[in-house]
Amino acid sequence: MNPLPTPIKAACFATIAALLAAGFSLIVRIITRDIPSFEAVFLRFAFGLVMIAPFALRDGFGGLRTGKLHLFGLRGVLSTAEMCLWFFAVHYLPLARATTLNFTVPLFGTLLAALILREMVGHHRWLAVICGFVGVGLIIQPGIANHNGGDGSTSTIALADLLPIAAALCMARAGLITKLLVKTEKPTTILFYLMAITTPVSLVPALFVWQSPGWQSLALMALAAGMMNAMQYCNVRALQLADYSFFVGFSYLRLPLIAVFAALLFGEIPDLWLLPGAILIIGSSLYVILRERKLAQRAH
Repeated sequence: MNPLPTPIKAACFATIAALLAAGFSLIVRIITRDIPSFEAVFLRFAFGLVMIAPFALRDGFGGLRTGKLHLFGLRGVLSTAEMCLWFFAVHYLPLARATTLNFTVPLFGTLLAALILREMVGHHRWLAVICGFVGVGLIIQPGIANHNGGDGSTSTIALADLLPIAAALCMARAGLITKLLVKTEKPTTILFYLMAITTPVSLVPALFVWQSPGWQSLALMALAAGMMNAMQYCNVRALQLADYSFFVGFSYLRLPLIAVFAALLFGEIPDLWLLPGAILIIGSSLYVILRERKLAQRAH
């Protein structure tokens, strides 16, 4: 029996990762109905730490030596903020809407690379970023117009549109730090420090809203943590077999998967503005990624 071609293997791993990411969001929607979002975030990281620790500590604590604890710490805080914002977004927003707005990560990555890393960003990428944020405006503006009540109050849904965008901003900033860490640190070390830092950091807000979780809630969060660890493994394997521009296209499979399951499980039907907004956001993000790849190839 002939082995699968490398592109097919990469596509399989990337597709599985997209499925796991979609499943994770669905579990978050279910679990945050029973326990507070802050508590759910803590349980996600705590279970993740328990799962990654045996692999990271196989060679003892000596294998975890690093001179970049400050970067690990900053990344941990950003990742905690990102996860809290995402859990609240999934709780308050329709899943397809939250997912689409969260796809702005590459757009924020470009902005932060220009502002913080002082990378040169050409007019092509700036135009793509602008188009992407026009897509964000298409999705958010009708929501604000449709959900402003006659009493003058702004609805929770309109305000919640900012949550996945803020989560994307935190994720993009953490991604820049990860780019620095992967040059010198092992993947298991990076993941272990992420869980070791985010677990106590996320415990602080969780304590203020803590409710004793039932066995079902604990089982679901353990499943969610396992899915996220498996997703990260699939992401790594896909990136080992293909470049990022090939891989990232499959990550956008989350949107149709989530839209279908959210409609079936929760009766959520996306509004008409989601489609043109999603096209602009995803198209702009893909262009930014492909443009960065082309520039990197020229540099080498």
